[in-house]
Amino acid sequence: MKYSFIAGSKGRVALALIMLCGASSALALDAPAYSVTGSGFFGSDRPVTAGFKFTAESASDLSALGYHDEGLDGLFNAHDVGLYDLFGTLLASATVPGGTAGDLIGEYRYVSLSSPYTLTAGTEYVLAAHTTAGDGYRFGTVPPITLTVDPLISIGDDAGRYVYGPGLAFPTDFAGYDIYATPNMLLSPVPEPETYVLLLAGLGLIGFSLRNKKA
Repeated sequence: MKYSFIAGSKGRVALALIMLCGASSALALDAPAYSVTGSGFFGSDRPVTAGFKFTAESASDLSALGYHDEGLDGLFNAHDVGLYDLFGTLLASATVPGGTAGDLIGEYRYVSLSSPYTLTAGTEYVLAAHTTAGDGYRFGTVPPITLTVDPLISIGDDAGRYVYGPGLAFPTDFAGYDIYATPNMLLSPVPEPETYVLLLAGLGLIGFSLRNKKA
C-alpha cells in the first residue's frame, strides 16, 4: 500500500509539473518586437518622426516603448514614441528620457507604459518616434539589412514611414526604406483562457498530493 501511494503521488506531481511547464511557456516575458543588423544611421538635419507600419499577427500586450541608442551610452535628448492606428489616432505613447535613464535592452532604451496596450490580431498599426539631430535615426531595406521579427507581428516591404515636424506626429511619407528602425516596443502574447486553466489545475494537483502525503 505504501509503495502504491508513493508511486501515485510521484505520478501526480510529475503530471502537475508538466502542466505548469506548459502554462509557463504560454506566459512569456516581454520581448523586443524586432532586431536589426546592418542598418544605416543618419543624424537628422531637422526634427522628424520616423517609424514603420506593422501587422499584429496574434493578440499581444505592448508594455513598453523604446528608442534606439546608437552608441549604447545614452541619448542626447528625450524622445517621444507613439503607437498609431492607420487613421492617425495615437493609441499609446511614452517619452524615453535623455541619458541612460531608460532601460537598455539590446540596442534600445525603453520606458514602461502605465498599463499595457493590447494589440488586436490582424490589425495594422504604425510605430513611430520623434528624433532630432543629436540622436538621429536608423533605416534600411531587406536585404542588405537583416530584420528579425517576433512572430507576434509582421513587418512587410516598404513599411518605413516619416514626417517632418517639431513634435511626434503620425508619419505618412515614404522614402523607399523597409523600416525606420528608430522606435521599438516590448511585447508579450495574450494568454488563452486555457493557459490559466492549465496553471490552476497544475497548482491544485500539487496541493492535493501534498495534503494526501501529510494524511
